[in-house]
Amino acid sequence: AHLRRGLMLNDEGLDLLGTALRSRGLAVIPSVGNFLSFDLGRSAAPVYEALLSEGIIVRPIGNYGLPNHLRVTVGTAADNQAFIDALDRVLAE
Repeated sequence: AHLRRGLMLNDEGLDLLGTALRSRGLAVIPSVGNFLSFDLGRSAAPVYEALLSEGIIVRPIGNYGLPNHLRVTVGTAADNQAFIDALDRVLAE
């Protein structure tokens, strides 16, 4: 029961984050794991740094040949919303 609930929450988080990112015009790499990678359409480094300064930890994946991409791990509903809110602030700058 615990495992099924965890998988369900992860799937819901993937859906929520994917929808939020796509609605902001960001291309999302499909995932069945516990994270999503997305294309910012520009260098990810400044966005990574700005998110970090807001307390949001994501992973740049330029070392995989994707310098415009970040990876975000599915968290709790509150964590996911905090990421989306911070991303909106950062992208508006």
